[in-house]
Amino acid sequence: MKKEVVNSPKIGKSFSNTTCHATRAGNFLFITGQVANPPDIGGDPHAVGEMGDLETQAVQVMENLKAILEEAGTSFDNVVKRNVYLTHVDDFAGVYKVMEPYFNSPVASTGILAGLIPSSARLEIDLIAVIPD
Repeated sequence: MKKEVVNSPKIGKSFSNTTCHATRAGNFLFITGQVANPPDIGGDPHAVGEMGDLETQAVQVMENLKAILEEAGTSFDNVVKRNVYLTHVDDFAGVYKVMEPYFNSPVASTGILAGLIPSSARLEIDLIAVIPD
């Protein structure tokens, strides 16, 4: 099985030269945890703080994930696993409310309280998806 790097030109660069937006292995896509990294920050982790409140960050994260899924030829309909990292337990309801319209069916999901990088990020989400034949 060959490994392929996937990067979307629609979102900001990764914060490190050792990471990419996603890795494709066979028909599986493993998406790196996404924070509210807007397209124009060029990989500057300090710019995330300018994204605003939790809802604004959650929408940006979901749009980043959507761009990566589309770049790889798949969609939220094909997500098989979702990990949601939050800095505050009280943010779960707000983040899940933003995520709901992106997913047409339930998906295996884990919620984790964590310190995030950059420290201004309030959430991070990574996904595993299937790429249809």
